[in-house]
Amino acid sequence: RFMTQNEQFCQACGIPMSAPDAQGASEKYCAYCSDSDGNLKSWEEAVSSLAGFLDSWQKVGKEESRKRAIRYLTAMPAWAHKADE
Repeated sequence: RFMTQNEQFCQACGIPMSAPDAQGASEKYCAYCSDSDGNLKSWEEAVSSLAGFLDSWQKVGKEESRKRAIRYLTAMPAWAHKADE
């Protein structure tokens, strides 16, 4: 399927909101990044979740996966303020 110009993306992780299982209760955040009420999950939950996914996929170890998760997430609108911490 081709992406359209109107494609919506999660503001926290960048996943297309049209991806399978991505649509949750929020208009801005995917089901992986938000709770059942559509609220953004905590920074630590986001980092831990993405780091676990990256390590299962890239097999680079927990420490490197965590560094990559932080680098990636701080490039997203929802987490840009974390780049300076």
